[in-house]
Amino acid sequence: MPKKREIVFEPEIKEYLQLKSPSTAHAYSNGFVRFLEYYQSKYGEGKNIGDFLDRIFEERKKPRREQNRVAETEVSQFIDYLKDKGLSNNSIRMYFAAMQNFLKWKEVTVSMSFINIPPPTEKRVNGKKVNGKHEWSIEQIKQFVDAAPSYRDKAIITCIFQSGLAVNEICDLNYGDIQDEFESGILPICLDLVRQKTSVEFKTFFGCDAVKYLKLYLATRGELKPEDPLFVKERARGGEERITTVLIEQFFSEIADKVDFVTVKENHYNPARPHSLRAAFNSRLVNKIDKDLREFWMGHQVGGVARAYLTMPTEDLRKLYTSAEEFLKIERSSREELDETQKAKSVISDVLQAEVKALQQKVTSLETLYNKLFEMKPEELRLLLQEIDRLLHDRQKAEDKRQFSNS
Repeated sequence: MPKKREIVFEPEIKEYLQLKSPSTAHAYSNGFVRFLEYYQSKYGEGKNIGDFLDRIFEERKKPRREQNRVAETEVSQFIDYLKDKGLSNNSIRMYFAAMQNFLKWKEVTVSMSFINIPPPTEKRVNGKKVNGKHEWSIEQIKQFVDAAPSYRDKAIITCIFQSGLAVNEICDLNYGDIQDEFESGILPICLDLVRQKTSVEFKTFFGCDAVKYLKLYLATRGELKPEDPLFVKERARGGEERITTVLIEQFFSEIADKVDFVTVKENHYNPARPHSLRAAFNSRLVNKIDKDLREFWMGHQVGGVARAYLTMPTEDLRKLYTSAEEFLKIERSSREELDETQKAKSVISDVLQAEVKALQQKVTSLETLYNKLFEMKPEELRLLLQEIDRLLHDRQKAEDKRQFSNS
């Protein structure tokens, strides 16, 4: 049997795979091997992915009307090649994702309009999807929050949904990540973060609902230091211990058992898991917010143009998120909260101004009286003091008589 030829990836492929988690890197490596098999069967063994990229960038040098869609053509034919090899739809989708994301990293966009990607293979029980992500409505998220047994759990649910953070990123948060804006009452709260597995810098936000439950939860924790975990295990022994992804998955599953809209579970697999809320963050903003901005908020690897969001002033990003929050609110948006606060401040200001005006009038009256007293002659002052003394005496007699009558 001939020995299988070893595939050696180019440095840029190796560099890209290092940005991925071990499991994703392994799956994507298989995709690159498959693409090389396809590409070399078509163009010869000496060709590689670098040659594929060179062809794409050469086309960009031509006038627009003369350019060919090299990326879409080759990727589409690669999918046909995998179909002919009898691979499952899910494997084909995984290998396509490997090529699509790698090209995106090289700032090459593959238009889905020209790609016939097969649908995912779905297992169904009684006509319902098994092991899929639950497709959330806002009302269902509200029910899920209401069913959560503690303020901590409610805060975690709303924080995942309104920020698009992955569950491991929620676990990694420290109080210092929100402290300044949380204690200053700023809405929505900006988080300036770096994804661990990709080292990608990004910013996202906690909306008004998330901040509401954070306040209720953190009020039970006492004074916190910047390095303290934002979310901790309940009833932890020996101090506050950082919460884990396993515990969050567990309480999500327990809540899912309580609500009536999560009906499909197989082998204890919960479709209403934390990652489905992260997906809901993205899907709620589709066609409402720029795709690159959504990707940036979720900490995905983005191209050079999208990286401009990283240098955008935080206040500008906050305004963009405040507009997006209208599609993510469960109870109340930051804009509504801030408008209500401003109205309350306006009412208080009006009351205080009225009080100040009344005090100023009293001061003016006292000044007038003082001036009159200052201008009076000694005999007039003596008579005035006698009259005041008489009035005080009469008032005291009336008070004594009232007390005597009541006794």
